[in-house]
Amino acid sequence: MTSRYIAIDWGSTNLRAWLYQGERCLESRQSEAGVTRLNGHSPAAVFSEITRGWRDGATPAVMAGMVGSNVGWQAVPYLPVPVHFSAIGEQLTAVSDNVWIIPGLSVSRDDNHNVMRGEETQLLGARAIAPSSVYVMPGTHCKWVQADRQQINDFRTVMT
Repeated sequence: MTSRYIAIDWGSTNLRAWLYQGERCLESRQSEAGVTRLNGHSPAAVFSEITRGWRDGATPAVMAGMVGSNVGWQAVPYLPVPVHFSAIGEQLTAVSDNVWIIPGLSVSRDDNHNVMRGEETQLLGARAIAPSSVYVMPGTHCKWVQADRQQINDFRTVMT
């Protein structure tokens, strides 16, 4: 990835975008055009609007969240847990030139059926700052994640 890039958190009800140069955020934008609130516009059109003036064609954009769901820009398969942290960045789905969606994660066992979209990206950031064996991901759908140095082993959505 180049030193200039766009990061997007595109959920059901909101869209947040950041333009980065290296580790420095140059500008951020937000919109209420979540994937369930596109008001007849295509995801590609909403993407073009939120990134207007940021893209020269070579500037990559990476998106996380419900944009990869069956109501988003393109349905992106979940990666099954356990999964190596590195696999998340290796399984991006291209939706346009230099535009990718990060896959969500899923757990499917007799005692736990669960999914996450967007939190996996927050988890990568948390791990980079403070590696741990347990992560608490607060939010609308709070996740408790069990991990080791190499992989995510399990997670659950819980009320907090």
